[in-house]
Amino acid sequence: MILALYGAGALGREFKYVADVTGQWSEMVFIDDHSAESNLLGCPLIGFQTFRKQYSTEDTFFVITIGEPKFRKAPFDRMTEAGYHGARLIHPSANISPDAEVGKGAVVGPSVFIGSLARIGKNFYAARGAAIGHDSQILDHTRVGVNAFIGGHTIIGENAFIGSGAMLKDRIRVGNFSVVAIGSVVFDDVEDNTTVMGNPARITNEGTQGLLYSPSRQLAEGAAEEKHAGDDLYEEEELSDGHIAELYWEAFSSCFKDFEYNPVTFRFHDYGWDSIRQMELICKLEETFHISFKGRETMKIKSFSAGLELVKKKLDEANEAE
Repeated sequence: MILALYGAGALGREFKYVADVTGQWSEMVFIDDHSAESNLLGCPLIGFQTFRKQYSTEDTFFVITIGEPKFRKAPFDRMTEAGYHGARLIHPSANISPDAEVGKGAVVGPSVFIGSLARIGKNFYAARGAAIGHDSQILDHTRVGVNAFIGGHTIIGENAFIGSGAMLKDRIRVGNFSVVAIGSVVFDDVEDNTTVMGNPARITNEGTQGLLYSPSRQLAEGAAEEKHAGDDLYEEEELSDGHIAELYWEAFSSCFKDFEYNPVTFRFHDYGWDSIRQMELICKLEETFHISFKGRETMKIKSFSAGLELVKKKLDEANEAE
């Protein structure tokens, strides 16, 4: 069987590593209409129309490797309308209850737990260590981050994003196109098109289908508001550049807190560092700063300082584009 990975960014590489471990695919191919490369991780990298000409619908299955939740549905529909079927890409270490259902195109990462009678929709992705409680329902095109917990009988809508380390109480609902930020603790329902953050989670944005990966000054400003919530002495004012730099530094450092490293000599090839750990760090950086690494950019993060420079460069580029 052949596996097509639609998207050649960081998530595509991560899914490829999961596919390698399963050992069920005789060939893999990346689909990306915008890449200048022709090969990625030893696999062909081609555009969609070329892919259709070269790969039949009979023995080729696919997963969508685009991280932005809002944009996961369109390529999934494009592939299914062309006659291709979504794969179920499940890491061998995942624990899925026998009576749970997992939809086509779903990717289940290492050490993920899916409880009894859970119903998982199409084009779903759960990252390492996520836990989904019994009788929960997760609709199509939704992502669940590293070590997130979803309580039993909870309903998650379409194109939603549950951030790494988030914890959701049982028997609540998270609406379509909504975002639960990293580390948030959610006790109540979250309406459609709403972003919540904090412990307990509070609404930081509502009424829009905003992009998850859209870097802006609001990231730092939101962090400051969260930090000073309830402080009677706090007066609203535009943050200084120095304060913003401090907040970004704290956010960047937090991405490395679970990794053993030397800030001067740390390298990807050091003992204990492998592709999975690399992807964990990249995912943390992407989710924290709302940026997306492309191509070989991740290989430039050869040290703590190199990572900081690359994140700063991408944020500067995004802000200039705005």
